[in-house]
Parts: sequence; C-alpha cells; structure tokens
Amino acid sequence: MQPTPSTAGAPMSADLAYFAALQANLTELATAEQPAIERAARAVAHSIAAGGVVHYFGSGHSQLVAIEPLQRAGGLAPVNVIADPGLSPTAPRHAGAAERVSGYAAAILRTADIRKGEVVVVISNSGINAVPVEFALGAHELGATVVAVTSRAHSLAAESRHTDGRRLLDVADIVIDTHGRPGDAVVPLGDLTVGALSTVVGAAIVNALTCRAAQLLAEHHGQAPPLIVSQNTGDDAEHHNSALLEKVKDRCPRG
Repeated sequence: MQPTPSTAGAPMSADLAYFAALQANLTELATAEQPAIERAARAVAHSIAAGGVVHYFGSGHSQLVAIEPLQRAGGLAPVNVIADPGLSPTAPRHAGAAERVSGYAAAILRTADIRKGEVVVVISNSGINAVPVEFALGAHELGATVVAVTSRAHSLAAESRHTDGRRLLDVADIVIDTHGRPGDAVVPLGDLTVGALSTVVGAAIVNALTCRAAQLLAEHHGQAPPLIVSQNTGDDAEHHNSALLEKVKDRCPRG
C-alpha cells in the first residue's frame, strides 16, 4: 500500500495531492526538457517560415493532446491534426485494440499530407504500441522531423508491442519526456492509484512548444507568427482568424 501524501503530518486530500503532483511534474520537466523543446520549436519555426505546417498525431487519450493546438486561441494557424476516428478516445476499447495493430499506421499515412521538411509531433504516453511507432517511422520516411511526446519511465517499464520491439522514443528525432510515471496515475488511494497526468502535461508541452516556436518566428525569421486569437473577442478576431486560416485551407481543414 502506498502512503497518502501529507502536509505537516496530516494527510493531504486527494485533490490537493493531485495538484501538488502536477506542479512537481511540470516544474521538473520545464527544466529538464528545455533543450528538447528548444530543438523542436526551432524545427517548427523553420518549417512554418518556409511555408510548411506542423502535424499532430495521437491515439486514444493521446489524441486529446494532438487536438489541443488545432485552431486554438494563442496557437498557430498552420496546424494539421491527424485524428483517425478508429483511434478516438470516445471509443476507448476500440482505440486500445486498434493502436496495437501493425500496419494500421500505414493506412493513415496514405491519406496524410506530410511533406519533406515539416514537423510531425507524435504523442503517446507509453510509446510502446505499434501504431504510434509505425506512424513515426512512416513520417520520417516522408522527410519529416519527428517529435515524440512520451514518458520515458512508462515506456521503459513496459514491453514494446511493435514487431521489432522498438518504442516511440527509439525512432523519433526529438524526444520530449513528460516525466510521467509508469501507470500514469499519481495519487495513492489505499491499494489503488488515482489521477492521471499525461493529458494535462502533454497539453502543457504542446503549448510551451507553440510559445517558443512563435517567438522564434518573430525573432529569428522576422515573420509575424500566424497566431489565432479568441473568436469571442469581437468581429475583428473572426476576420483575423479567417484570413490566417484561408492561407492554409488546402493543408489544414477548417471543419
């Protein structure tokens, strides 16, 4: 049985324990992963400056993180999310089975417009299933820079389900470690553990990457970063966003 976190000798409530674990996780990765985030941001900025887009892919709950930057207030307009319905977190049993199937990623890649020199961010907390590994390999073959958002600890503690035994962290060009623990949940509750971190932490990483890439576009490439603004701030915002999205409509479906 794991001990319940405490403050000044008194047990900490589970909700506060979760926030404490989240804060500790974010503080740790902000320092440790800064070099990897910097490399990824430079690749994203370079691609967008050259007219490219950044692609995001995830399966199961990791698909939630992949969707996060799509037409996001404060986010970049040239974002393409490759969200396969068969890997949706709204059908967790189906997605959990599908992401283990070797060859499934190849079918998704055939309809993905990934071009040489662009960046593909693959999110997978465990990084052990066939689909994210094969998707990363396929994107690399297309000439993309592959960025993995994954938990090293979780990945190395579990057996790979890829046919060659590889993990996402083995095949990506850049690995951003979420610093998540095996099993993802962080708050001990008797013999069980509650409270997953991967989605919240993954979204934080994606937004941090966006922030640095936007800064680099302005400071190193001399371009105004194509940033979406909240559509709930007036008509000017909608006109601003529409103009940005019109430029990338052939690469980034507007829905």
